[in-house]
Amino acid sequence: MISPLRVTNDEITEQLRHRIRRDSERRRMERPIEEVDRIIAECEELLLVGRKRVPLCMEERLRRLQCTLPFCAPELHAGVTIVHLMDQLFDLQAGLLGRRIDRAAYPDPDDFE
Repeated sequence: MISPLRVTNDEITEQLRHRIRRDSERRRMERPIEEVDRIIAECEELLLVGRKRVPLCMEERLRRLQCTLPFCAPELHAGVTIVHLMDQLFDLQAGLLGRRIDRAAYPDPDDFE
């Protein structure tokens, strides 16, 4: 026979594991959103100083962003016009925010136990 304390301990442990997984998933979704926001802000600054194209030094950063995305998206490249990249980033941002809203609208039922 399993003691009630053991059962309670197992339930608490499982709930903690679930919370850790859920928080990890949330952070995984938020990181790309934050990075997209930062890149958009930098692109706006570049436009304000008169630049027309995305500097080639941003290529690696765009590649890293692409690797963190939770879904397949069009490739992002430096050297294109800033407006083109910003359009891509806004579309990407909409997709990321939509996924976050979908998860909020349909939460995991285990969250309420």
